[in-house]
Amino acid sequence: MIEVTREYLVRALSNKKPDTDRVLNENHNKDINRNPDSELDKISKEKINIKNLVDLRNIKIDSIDISDLDFSYVDLSWSEIRNTSCKNTDFSHSKLENTLCRNVDFYRANLEGSSLSACDFRTCSLKEANCIGSDFKNSILLDTNLEGIIYDKSTKNFSLRCPEEGYFIGYKKCFNDLLVTLLIPTDAKRSSGTNSACRCDKAKVIAISKLDGSGFYREAVSLVDETFIYRLGQFSYADSFDDNRWLDSSHGIHFWMTKEEAIAY
Repeated sequence: MIEVTREYLVRALSNKKPDTDRVLNENHNKDINRNPDSELDKISKEKINIKNLVDLRNIKIDSIDISDLDFSYVDLSWSEIRNTSCKNTDFSHSKLENTLCRNVDFYRANLEGSSLSACDFRTCSLKEANCIGSDFKNSILLDTNLEGIIYDKSTKNFSLRCPEEGYFIGYKKCFNDLLVTLLIPTDAKRSSGTNSACRCDKAKVIAISKLDGSGFYREAVSLVDETFIYRLGQFSYADSFDDNRWLDSSHGIHFWMTKEEAIAY
């Protein structure tokens, strides 16, 4: 891993290929009244997705100010960013996959459409950062300042994976490849982080079967705690429940929203 200077980064960024705005504008001029879901739009989006990214992987950025720089369409995967100001920095459509960030200020940074998979944001600030269309899959947001973060339905793996209100069905795999179907009641506490796993403080067991749905069983043993038994028709209660949703491996009954996710665990 090479530690780089601000001057190094400025030079690297100055060599970026022309961005896709020109491509999109050319397509737009061809059909100014096109439907947003038209085939032309799909082609334009494909061009964005396959665009070559500037390769800045496996570098170390430490104690420098990179505020207001244009890091759009840059691959910073497997890098380290420490004690750095990224205020108003443009990271749109970039990759920060498996990137370690410590004491980094992303205040009002543009992370739109970026891939943040497994990025470690502990001790960082994403205050008022634009994360529309970003993907937080498996990223770590514990002890991260998320005040005023901008996101919407296109932001992946950030909103609660399970319903915030009401009752719903969840699934979990147990010992001997048994599949437990759970009813999470309206008054149950529920939580999820940046992956598909969810937690609740209580749930009713409404079915126990083999993974393929066959068979009928009255009990199933937890894969994590052999003393925790799920019994058909009865409520199961967690020993305690951690309200911090970003601490996804904490106390609670872990479950998944689909059978496929539960079986894959």
